[in-house]
Amino acid sequence: MHILLVGNPNCGKTTLFNGLTGENQRIGNWPGVTVEKKTGSFTIEGREVIITDLPGIYSLSASAGEASQDEQIASRAVMDLPADLIVNVVDASHLERHLYLTSQLLELGKPLLLALNMTDIAEQQGIDIQIEQLSRRLGCPVIPLQSHKKIGFQTLQGEILRQKEPSRALNLVLPANVQEELQKFRQHLVEQKQLSPQLANYHALRKLEGGVCFPGAEATASSDYDIALADARYQLIHEIVCASQHKRSDASEHFTAKLDRIVLNRFLGIPVFLAVMYLMFLFAINVGGAFQDFFDISTDTIFVQGSAWLLGQIHTPQWLIALLADGIGVGINTTLTFIPVIASMFFFLSLLEASGYMARAAFVVDKLMRLLGLPGKSFVPMIVGFGCNVPAIMAARTLDSERDRLLTVLMSPFMSCSARLAIYAVFVAAFFPSGGQNVVFALYIIGIVMAVLTGLLLRKTTLQGQASPLILELPVYHKPSLRRLLRETGLRLRHFITRAGRVIIPVCILLGGLNALTVSGGISSNEADTHSILSLLGQWLTPLFSPMGLTQDNWPATVGLLTGMLAKEVVVGSLNSLYAQLGHLSHDALNHFDFWGSLQSAFWSIPENLANLGQALVNPILASAPDSELSHSIYGMMAERFDGKAGAFAYLLFILLYIPCVSTMAAIRQEANRQLMWFSVIWSFLVAYTAAVLFYQLARFGQHPYQAIAWISSLALMMTAFVSYLRWQGLRKNKHAYANS
Repeated sequence: MHILLVGNPNCGKTTLFNGLTGENQRIGNWPGVTVEKKTGSFTIEGREVIITDLPGIYSLSASAGEASQDEQIASRAVMDLPADLIVNVVDASHLERHLYLTSQLLELGKPLLLALNMTDIAEQQGIDIQIEQLSRRLGCPVIPLQSHKKIGFQTLQGEILRQKEPSRALNLVLPANVQEELQKFRQHLVEQKQLSPQLANYHALRKLEGGVCFPGAEATASSDYDIALADARYQLIHEIVCASQHKRSDASEHFTAKLDRIVLNRFLGIPVFLAVMYLMFLFAINVGGAFQDFFDISTDTIFVQGSAWLLGQIHTPQWLIALLADGIGVGINTTLTFIPVIASMFFFLSLLEASGYMARAAFVVDKLMRLLGLPGKSFVPMIVGFGCNVPAIMAARTLDSERDRLLTVLMSPFMSCSARLAIYAVFVAAFFPSGGQNVVFALYIIGIVMAVLTGLLLRKTTLQGQASPLILELPVYHKPSLRRLLRETGLRLRHFITRAGRVIIPVCILLGGLNALTVSGGISSNEADTHSILSLLGQWLTPLFSPMGLTQDNWPATVGLLTGMLAKEVVVGSLNSLYAQLGHLSHDALNHFDFWGSLQSAFWSIPENLANLGQALVNPILASAPDSELSHSIYGMMAERFDGKAGAFAYLLFILLYIPCVSTMAAIRQEANRQLMWFSVIWSFLVAYTAAVLFYQLARFGQHPYQAIAWISSLALMMTAFVSYLRWQGLRKNKHAYANS
């Protein structure tokens, strides 16, 4: 048995899908969270049921006009996919709006079941729905649900097996001219296309709703048909709702409306958004960072120092120790050290999504972006980019116009993904041990600003045009369950760790091998050999980055930038592996290796960091006092080789802005084209290099003013030339389009 799950965005389809099938799928609170169809299965009374969760859609007429790709996918799937039953999920708190789609689904003639979801929210708003009356009016079974609590699931499953009656179209009262045009279409489809009367009626209605008139009719009148049909639908739906729904007169104003007066306020909306983002970084860096030492010390003890000590005891060759301890061991250590900060970030993002604030954040920022002439709806997938740039780029297909999609695709890579956050966390611990959330917050804001500037540049040059208006579902505020938040966090974290580990560990093995081999083919000594293959490669490229503060002895930082092109997660692993070998940390300390002592130190770091957490949250000024020393030797190696905070922040700026990882580049190629992918690569490198060099030269202006002026002038000329080239391309494109029009 095959059933389709259909409904408006944010009606709880995905939650119901997860509850029925056990499939794990990301749940969001903005239109288009399910871009592609998802299929799962479950068993009822020994019978297997296959269920397909379609993207959120407001109308089956979406494919007829300017619709987003996910809306077109859903509207086509409803018609083309073979299904024994359609389960239409409806938000009980917005019944009248959601029944518009229901009225169209009934015209298909397929068995239909109405899943009336969020009945608890409707009750909180003082809405009473008479289920039997609604079912009688619609001519299909209606099952009340609370999908997030799995209330009503057994009744729904039983009705899924029983409901086999074909649905009947509602009796729309149409004007005579519309009825006449509809009859012409129906007769044509029955006679020429050999369609059944009911299916012919369905397709005829879709034609008229799409503004298409019958051949030979007056084209000027076609625009009236869709309006007349919509009026007829809403009139009938209004009558159905009035007969089956009652709102208590004593119902107090809903909490959502009260809170939205602040959150969506024209003056307070942006400050509230920035405050929420700041709290997210504060939570990730401070709360997540409190557990980071535990993961770092314990995994280093077990997988790096422990394995190196054990291999040394059995007289393993040095090159093999480099591969196993400094390669695989450091890779595992680096990957697992991400867990606390990344998990904290994902937990906060899940909280924002589940609570209903994420959609409002996009709505608030829309006002600002439209002032800049940019598509406001593009900020919805860009927010997803805080987790990962790849799904953010994929989510751009939810936008209506091709111009808006391409703009969003090229803006999204500048959003700080969770992999970049892992790099920020390491540098914050090394150079900004207190008040690190301020540094991270600044980097996130810089990324957003650069994304906006990129959009403005493209809007004025190669992607000219008008931004489409924002149509966004604003769900009611929810109190998310801790279980749901932990599940969402766990799923995202598992995906991130798995994806990161598959790249980090092989790269660390490669780095360990290249650092253990010399150009002549020999094996380097225990100390980092300046004649190793990796050392020579890094030293050869480092002068290119000297204007942003990288010195010749800090070649591992250059290697980190190279490996970061594969995946941003690899940067920390590269630095950790190379600095450890530079300082021969995994070998000189083996004679004094204390396994249990190191594990105890890791465990006791948690209460110590938590004790300092209260001070950082309550009194950030006092917490900003510099620490006496860095806790880890790796951090000490970094502090020695980077030119202080200025050099470290310039490096972070480059990390933030430079070439997207391979996965992001592939996503751009898939959603746009090869030319735009290479444009993103070149543009991001130019922006990153310019920003990093400009910041460092200004920070060290007093030490070498003439050199700073020379570099700043050169960068200004380079960027001016590139922007002029883009402008020339835009004029050429417009001229070509005008000639073909």
